[in-house]
Amino acid sequence: MRRTKSVLIVGGSGFIGSALALRMRDAFKVFATYYFNPIQIPGVTFVPFDALKKDWVKRVAYTTEPDVIIYAAGRHDLAWAEDRPKEADRIHTSGAVSVLTNSDIFQPKFIYLSSSYVFDGAKGNYREKDVVLPSTELGKTKLSAENFVKGRSLNHIIIRPSPILGVGTGKNYSFIDKLRMSLSRNQTVSLPRNEIQSFAPVHGLVELIFQIANSGMKNKVIHYGGLTKLSQFDLAKQFARRFGFDPKLVIAKPSHTREIADRPEFDYSLNSTQAVEALKVKPFLLEETFDLLDEKLIS
Repeated sequence: MRRTKSVLIVGGSGFIGSALALRMRDAFKVFATYYFNPIQIPGVTFVPFDALKKDWVKRVAYTTEPDVIIYAAGRHDLAWAEDRPKEADRIHTSGAVSVLTNSDIFQPKFIYLSSSYVFDGAKGNYREKDVVLPSTELGKTKLSAENFVKGRSLNHIIIRPSPILGVGTGKNYSFIDKLRMSLSRNQTVSLPRNEIQSFAPVHGLVELIFQIANSGMKNKVIHYGGLTKLSQFDLAKQFARRFGFDPKLVIAKPSHTREIADRPEFDYSLNSTQAVEALKVKPFLLEETFDLLDEKLIS
């Protein structure tokens, strides 16, 4: 009898990790980790986890015997990474190194979630083979992990997603959660307008990862972003109009780093052609992403 494949989601209690657990639980035996905030998802086994405690990482690996490991731990937050570079490196780089090193006896497919910030933002519409040259702490830690994964794992996929939109777990709030709560209280929201991103829905990213986990694809870098390019400021304005909030509550501010603030505009948008062609996943317009958010908020 064929054994059901096992997947270990590192960072499984977070916004993206919990969405992955929900999608994968019917096709895989799913184990998901948490650090501070345990949650419950039927059909998913949650385990406490500190990626830097090597003995515990090894014990979890030997217990779960993962066929697939998805490293979704960390934060896609420029300000946090700039303020706490050592913590960003610990979570994004050292943690990934520890998990991969202490689980490679099982030769799992290792899927690492990176970031559009591995690029310098000079031109946008980045493809997988474009030169990576991060100017932010977040980008530097993600690129460092990418390089280790490429050099260590013989079966890896690195996914560089644009910032992801969706509804969180209730314990770890997403950008959309925080935006909605502030606007509903008539509080002003200050966001940068000189950074361009191709924001994408969590639904699309999760589907992409599901397809990769079930495929024979390996040793590739994959980009995933939406079809609409805009700043956080403009995104929030459009969100406010769509969901009945006052768009005047959204005000502009410069980006978080000095390098970015000194330049008129950075474009970190990604080209998802390879993902669409190879895995038949759907790229979404912003209006379609809002439709998905509307469904989630209603349910």
